[in-house]
Amino acid sequence: MNLRKSLVTKYLLLIFASLLMWPILPAIYYLPDILLKQGEIHEPQEIVNMWDRATEQLKEAKGDTINKTLGKIQDRYPKAELFWVDKTGKTHMIGKQINDIPEKWTPMNLINYLERKKQQEIFTVTASIGENGRQGFMVFQIPKSFTTLAITPVTGNLFLILIIFIAGVLIVTVSLLFFLNIRKRLIRLQMAMSDPVHTGISEEVIVKNSDEIGQLEKAFNKMVTQLKTSRAREKEEENIRKQWIANLSHDLRTPLTVIQQHAYTVQTDPSSPKAIKSIDIIIKKLNDVGKLLENLLTYTLLSAGKHPIKRENIDVIEVLHHAVVEWYPVLEKEGFQVEIDLPDHALIWKVDPLWVRCIVDNLVQNVTRYAGSGQYIRSGVIERKGTICLFIEDKGEGIKHTTEAKGAGIGLSIVSLMTKEMNIDWEISSSSKGTLHYLSQNLNKI
Repeated sequence: MNLRKSLVTKYLLLIFASLLMWPILPAIYYLPDILLKQGEIHEPQEIVNMWDRATEQLKEAKGDTINKTLGKIQDRYPKAELFWVDKTGKTHMIGKQINDIPEKWTPMNLINYLERKKQQEIFTVTASIGENGRQGFMVFQIPKSFTTLAITPVTGNLFLILIIFIAGVLIVTVSLLFFLNIRKRLIRLQMAMSDPVHTGISEEVIVKNSDEIGQLEKAFNKMVTQLKTSRAREKEEENIRKQWIANLSHDLRTPLTVIQQHAYTVQTDPSSPKAIKSIDIIIKKLNDVGKLLENLLTYTLLSAGKHPIKRENIDVIEVLHHAVVEWYPVLEKEGFQVEIDLPDHALIWKVDPLWVRCIVDNLVQNVTRYAGSGQYIRSGVIERKGTICLFIEDKGEGIKHTTEAKGAGIGLSIVSLMTKEMNIDWEISSSSKGTLHYLSQNLNKI
């Protein structure tokens, strides 16, 4: 799953946004003013340290030296106002004239000056010149707006507090919507699970996202599809089972009805020629019932995987030849035209000989029971699609044709299971003019 679409990623982004909001919002708020005054904002402590160093340099300095040194400082701090007062109390201005500074200082002027500075938004630094101020004192003053003192703390800035509060409410709202959306999707999935339609299976849900819940919805849809497929297959198997039972009942009922009718004939006149003929018919039908029950047992064992199999290399042409020879009297009695086209060389397959014989017997029996109208059967070997195949052909009306004799088709079901188990390819070509069964084995599959 893509991490960008994960709910965990979205939630972590939400947490990071809420954590980074506290340092970032004040920075964004103060940044424009700092950028506009870049190079003009000074640290107060930096100014104090600079002024102390200048005082040390001006000890025992003459007036011109003091003016020159303070002039350089004025160039570095163009927004500042600098002046110094000599030991006689005379004011010496550095650069521009300062209006509220007296030309001659007295104790009263000094007191008034200090009181005014307390009421003004001006950062002021003073220092004595020389030992114990023998040379006078000097003053550095600059508006606080050009120092970091102008940056109001967050706790004292109501507008910034309002912005942070709105951002916090926004984060809480987004978090609430995030979890409400998750809850809504989970409830929708729960309703889809708990409210199946008339078929007893829930309907699929619409997948709108590829996050964890989206993957859960996809898994749910896959499960619903599998359930529908399983239900359809179960219904199909039930219909097949009902049809199979009905056909099996027909296979049993038909010979039993014939046996019952002929048994009555024998019971009525046991010594008559008609009774003797009826006994032959009864024996034949009992053999049919016995074969049917044998096939039913074989099919049951094959379906359960309990029918014993012993593979070995055998000549299947020889097996086919023996089977046709044994069936020949029965086919001839039923009026079938029998043709055999078998080569002299061997065709070796790795199979169970008893199973191969069972396959051939069931295919031939299927011809005698359902393709009697064609009165024709041919068996042999043919090359087809580059592979040597055994074939059995009849000229009946085709497998899909329905007759009164059509039953459960256990014989062909046995052929299907046995060929699959022994890796034998079994193909059927059927039409209204007859049916062809092809048997071949790809040795690479074994």
